[in-house]
Amino acid sequence: MQTTAATKLGIEAEIITSIIGKAGVISLNRPKALNAINVPMIRTLSKTLNDWQTDPAVEFVVICSNDSKAFCAGGDIRAVYAARLQDDFSFCDAIFREEYQLNYMISKYPKPYIALINGICMGGGMGISIHGSHRIVSENALLAMPETGIGYFPDIGASYFLNQCPGKIGTFMGVVGEIIDYADAIYTNLATHYVPSSNFPKLKQNLLTATSVEDALQHIEALTETAPNSSLAQHQSLIDHCFAADTVEAIIENLVAYGTPQASKWLHLLDKRSPTSLKISLALLQRNRGKSLKKCLPIEFRLSQRFSRKYDFLKAFAPSWWTRIILPIGNRAT
Repeated sequence: MQTTAATKLGIEAEIITSIIGKAGVISLNRPKALNAINVPMIRTLSKTLNDWQTDPAVEFVVICSNDSKAFCAGGDIRAVYAARLQDDFSFCDAIFREEYQLNYMISKYPKPYIALINGICMGGGMGISIHGSHRIVSENALLAMPETGIGYFPDIGASYFLNQCPGKIGTFMGVVGEIIDYADAIYTNLATHYVPSSNFPKLKQNLLTATSVEDALQHIEALTETAPNSSLAQHQSLIDHCFAADTVEAIIENLVAYGTPQASKWLHLLDKRSPTSLKISLALLQRNRGKSLKKCLPIEFRLSQRFSRKYDFLKAFAPSWWTRIILPIGNRAT
């Protein structure tokens, strides 16, 4: 087994990488921030994955979390906020550029890339999992793209993968920022397999002792179970009708006209979002529909630089964002 040094000067590594059996294993290890991904983590991931592409000792990749509450709660927006206050736009360029390059690398990875999602996975966490070949969720999984709630927009390739969801569910997720569960993740194709959390330790052990790629994939299939019915599936017609509108105002009018408790819930959520973010996010999803990930990411990058300089991102985000956005989701995962 090859392993990175887990500690240096008493500081535990935020990402631990190792080669165990045929697997290249990446363990996210920043629990106090719910594994929010920062620049050093992005660079470690990028270098590790780049090295493993041609390493014959690694036949597939497993990425998981050492925190039972979260896979990865998103990008390190605290750092972006701090950089913006100091007008450090070179940092804003670096973090988004390198993160999106990592997302694209994962999407084109030549070996199976297996994400074990057993907890919160949103924003940047979606970027390092959803683009992989195998996205395995437990019943503890909570997925979201909540960026309109912090004056931002759904990025990390979301304008590509959300448009792959059934009907208008992707538009709904990107605009409303609703949290979805494991059954919804399977229904929307954001996840590929459901394995109960009680079997996650067994699955991980089986992957690390697999004798080949074929053996590893057979272990996944052997422990996969059928997910229950999705609540989003039950609301598909409502979503398709209301979110087919061309403008945010028309979406709101449709939800008001529908008048159901579910429609009212989504109206309440929309009322808490940044109006600018809502309009730009809707336009982004509409204009990028049918585009490849390769074409979507540069558009998202240009938007990331605009948002890091202006719009509602700075004022809507302030230091209270962690308690407003992250902690409520974290509490659901306990």
